[in-house]
Amino acid sequence: MTPVPEQRRARRAPAPRPARRRLLPWTAAVATALTLGALAVLPGSSAPQVDDAAASGPVRQAEPGKSAAPTRSGAPGQGRPDRITPSATPTPSAAPSAPTTAPAPGETVTAFTETDAYLANPGLGYQGWTHSVGALGQSTEYRRGEHPEQGGFDWASLNPREGVFDWSPVDAFLAGCADRGEQGSFRIYTTSGAPYGTDRVPQWVEDRGAVIRDSLEPDYRNRQYQQHWGAFVDALAARYDGDPRIAFIDISGYGLFNEWQANDLTDLTDPEGLGDSVDASTRRHLVHMYVGGSGTARVVESDGVTEGVLPYAHRGFTRTQLIMPYGGIWATSRWVAVTYPHVGFRNDALFGPDAELADFEAMGYGVTDIWRTAPVVFEAIGSPPAGSEAAAAETLRGMGASFLHENSVVDDEDALAELVTPLGYRYSPSRITTPTTATAGGTLAVTGTWSNTGSARAYPRMGQDFTLTYALADVDGDVVTSWEAGHAVSDWLPGDEHAVQDALPLPRLAVGTYTVLTGITERSTGQRIRLPLDTGVGAGWYRVADVRVTA
Repeated sequence: MTPVPEQRRARRAPAPRPARRRLLPWTAAVATALTLGALAVLPGSSAPQVDDAAASGPVRQAEPGKSAAPTRSGAPGQGRPDRITPSATPTPSAAPSAPTTAPAPGETVTAFTETDAYLANPGLGYQGWTHSVGALGQSTEYRRGEHPEQGGFDWASLNPREGVFDWSPVDAFLAGCADRGEQGSFRIYTTSGAPYGTDRVPQWVEDRGAVIRDSLEPDYRNRQYQQHWGAFVDALAARYDGDPRIAFIDISGYGLFNEWQANDLTDLTDPEGLGDSVDASTRRHLVHMYVGGSGTARVVESDGVTEGVLPYAHRGFTRTQLIMPYGGIWATSRWVAVTYPHVGFRNDALFGPDAELADFEAMGYGVTDIWRTAPVVFEAIGSPPAGSEAAAAETLRGMGASFLHENSVVDDEDALAELVTPLGYRYSPSRITTPTTATAGGTLAVTGTWSNTGSARAYPRMGQDFTLTYALADVDGDVVTSWEAGHAVSDWLPGDEHAVQDALPLPRLAVGTYTVLTGITERSTGQRIRLPLDTGVGAGWYRVADVRVTA
């Protein structure tokens, strides 16, 4: 990676974020206090393990006559692919303060202890070399094209002739992800890098005049390259924009591995990505291919000298999450961060010399706040040097990362799990208050205090649009009614506490004792995610307390 030779600002302390209890000695250097009211803290324990409690237990669906909603088979937190038909939706309201610790007469206050389990929930966490080669569970597989064992995608294979597209590799990949209850993410290459050095430009485009340089990179300024790569991206967007099987797609087309690394033709004098050079114009055009836009690009003809212009208009991806790789060109990352806040950020150099938090803070232009509106992804560049884990953890936390593409280079699985566990959203209640009795046909009043103790938020553009959910289970463990409370959980930011009140309309149930359950439901699939609790009873439900329903 070639960083832009700009003077860095003085290092400043990162904004505080809630930190998970650390299991490894080096993590103390980056931890801040976890505050969740009266939340108990676990005593010392071993490295985090995947929490399987949410996918097991006695709770059963008791409404066989109701049809199930579409599901992702085997998705995290799901014991069965059922969706309970909610009762009438209550109107949520924010409580002025968190419930008191001591229960009032007629109330039960349940306190929760957050676990340190790694949760492979949708839209976050670990990404391995492939689905089958990786140290931890993953919800979102990532494909790219530099290594044949990864089965990645490249322009030459997908677009063998002008106007002819072979989407079968992408379709097969996404179908496999869906079959496993996962989402897919990918980058399509136009060039690779050592040791897989080759261009991935179709031969027919080269025959039209695209230029492949000695570095095996295309000349990105070239008219034929931009014109035909743009037509390919237009076709890609027409086919896959809004496909719910896709978590995100990288904006590609520039630099070795299409990581947007600089080369000897890159204009490094342009600080904001707004320059008038052919290279600056080229980079803006390549971004517009994905985000959509029109304009006139400056181009170079096939002789490498003569300049011209190329009018363009691209539809872009309007619904699918896009990620902008950063390979050292500050100007483009700054321009995208300011102009397209819905586009995420990716850096493929964690553990490298230019991937510390101070480097991204020095870039400025809101780059360290991209996580507020779009996901952040890191990839490990190689085996971590001794003592580098603390800086890596600080970078991941300070940038609000949701994913770590580990690429099978971190040998210490405990250290890897420690890095990955806080990534993305992580919802946990500290306490929930319920009545000891309720009247059938009346209301069930529930209050609670919840927090997002992860490093980022959830992103509905990736499909993670969550709501708080409650249910009642009878003495046999069958869920007899449920409610989607309507709270915008995906908007909960790291470190914020949310005191919620819900008046849940009770149907006319039989007199008896029922168990109040809670969960977080993904609206698009009706499935509930895993929570960092040890009270799971199956199908993504977590036990709160018993309530006696009277006539």
